[in-house]
Amino acid sequence: MNCCDYDCNQGRNCPARVAPVGRKHHDREALPPTMWRVYLRYLAKWMLILFVGLPLMAFVLGSISYV
Repeated sequence: MNCCDYDCNQGRNCPARVAPVGRKHHDREALPPTMWRVYLRYLAKWMLILFVGLPLMAFVLGSISYV
């Protein structure tokens, strides 16, 4: 049976997707970007800034001597 005879829902595992003769595709195709991955990367960036920035800010503000 050929998956292209029906509604193909196998995605990158579809047996009809074969490499051209003489060329081999060793890597899978990239996953499409999703919004939760974008938000997770954004959250990780700001958490890193927070964990580095807050102790640094506490050190700087704690070392200021008030007159």
